[in-house]
Amino acid sequence: MKNWEKYRYQDSMSRSLKFRRLVWNIVWTFAFRPTPRGALNGWRRTILRMFGAKIGKGSLIAPSCFVWAPWNLEMGHYSVLGDHVDCYSMARISIGSKVAVSQRSFLCAGTHDVTSLLRPLVTKPISIGDHCWISAESMILPGVNIAEGAVVGARSLVTKDLPAWYICAGNPCRPIKIRKIAQDADAPGVIHSHVA
Repeated sequence: MKNWEKYRYQDSMSRSLKFRRLVWNIVWTFAFRPTPRGALNGWRRTILRMFGAKIGKGSLIAPSCFVWAPWNLEMGHYSVLGDHVDCYSMARISIGSKVAVSQRSFLCAGTHDVTSLLRPLVTKPISIGDHCWISAESMILPGVNIAEGAVVGARSLVTKDLPAWYICAGNPCRPIKIRKIAQDADAPGVIHSHVA
């Protein structure tokens, strides 16, 4: 019979990290999650900032959105984390300005090394540029960089970096066509297209 004890998972999380997460989970459960969806956005931003998140002006975070470690979250101005978004921020998750992360999307900055039977924890940051849209139920894997203006189609699995100003979709997600921005007469200075 094999000695299964040698394959036992090794917990690499420090006690201080576990304690911080415990406190955060309690605050999320009782002071963040119960807030009304269409109100108290400032309160939710304040709570996240109290735990080390960097949140820009006017950003909206749904009460059902869960952030694993707020101190690893950075958001620009006027960005949105929609209903039931899961920010698995075991490493830094950087979100630019005017970004929409739609409902039930999963930003996953942690995984395990499958080349070892011990499956040690591996963390890699995720970066999402300004003006991006991560459509509903998409999954972004560790280490991915989504460049400015990219659109990720619904239920896409993003395994690699995506180029700027492209509409991308699929499993695995890949660029499909250039995202062309029409001039909006009511919004002077709107970007046309950054891709020739």
